[in-house]
Amino acid sequence: MQGSYQITHQSNISTLPGRRFLLGIFLIFFCITSACNTSGDMSNGQRLEFKDPGPWINSDSFALSDKTGEVVLVDFWTYTCVNCIRTLPYLKDWHRKYGEHGLTIVGVHSPEFDFEKVFQNVDSAVFQLGIEHAVFLDNEKETWREFNNRYWPAKYLVDHEGIIRYQHFGEGDYAQTEHAIRKQLERAGFDVSDIPAHTARLGGSFNQLDSRKGQTRELYAGTDRNYLAYRNHIRFGQGHPYIGNKEYFVSSDTSNMEEPVAFIDPGTYEDNVLYINGLWRKGDEYLSHARVTEDHSDYLVLKFSGSEVNVVLEEGNEIYRVRVTINDIPLTRYEAGADIQFDENDQSYVEVGESRMFNIVKLRGSESQILKLSSNSSDFSVYAFTFGSDPRDD
Repeated sequence: MQGSYQITHQSNISTLPGRRFLLGIFLIFFCITSACNTSGDMSNGQRLEFKDPGPWINSDSFALSDKTGEVVLVDFWTYTCVNCIRTLPYLKDWHRKYGEHGLTIVGVHSPEFDFEKVFQNVDSAVFQLGIEHAVFLDNEKETWREFNNRYWPAKYLVDHEGIIRYQHFGEGDYAQTEHAIRKQLERAGFDVSDIPAHTARLGGSFNQLDSRKGQTRELYAGTDRNYLAYRNHIRFGQGHPYIGNKEYFVSSDTSNMEEPVAFIDPGTYEDNVLYINGLWRKGDEYLSHARVTEDHSDYLVLKFSGSEVNVVLEEGNEIYRVRVTINDIPLTRYEAGADIQFDENDQSYVEVGESRMFNIVKLRGSESQILKLSSNSSDFSVYAFTFGSDPRDD
């Protein structure tokens, strides 16, 4: 889950050939230092260690140095990250195939949101997601910084001598990653010749990135991401905030976060931007409904592109419902995501009793539609939306 923005400054080089020459030198240097890829061999003798790991799940605590002679796959993830969740079928497959043949997988849970620091939340997510390999909480991101990591998900393969030999950021390249695992296991003296080398396509067309080119980006509701995006947009003409309401950004540097803001739905929607209607409070990481209503008059609305929509919601003082519609019409059972339920009037909704990511829309193909979420509860808190392009198969 990434929301970073890169700021570029205008070059001071006055001639085009000069610019091209320096650009070429820079690219050569950058490719040498970063391997020009999101994955590859890391044979620089770098030895790292888990830094003050928090509570462990599925395992007693251990250090990387305790695994000398074996191979360790370190996976940085967080349980509301849809990209991380999409890689889990492969991690489970590798754990099953190689777990007794020298491979240890460690999930380093480095949270994006504060509620992901709560042990009970992570423990519950690990159980619900069916994760059997070792996981520990990296709440202060000390291990994240030790590895100089910047991405969810990110995988680092540590060989039998404790040296990082391979890394991969994001989804995809599963066959390449498995090849690296097998190579390091063989170097460590483990026999994997009887284990099928082919990585099957598990649970979706994860390598078909072309299908996601028109897909809506990840959208964040909190001020941390939106104010940064807003400043970059104003100062450098880069990117675009995730929220489309102008009133969200009025006095953005000095506004009192405790005071609710009355938002007005503009009625016309730019693609891939979130709009707000009603009374809401802005938080660093989230947007929270600021009153109890009776008619679902306060809502969030966006025009998205894709076949799948997920939303990260936080639990409240009591269980609450969030109504979900497309084009102001309840979802059909062939549009409903895995977490959608239907009431006696066929209204589509999710029931929020825990803080996590909810799968709310799953279509048979990529479409552009207007999605609306509303709740009468003042506990309704929204963190982020993520999207997918893999069609439903039922």
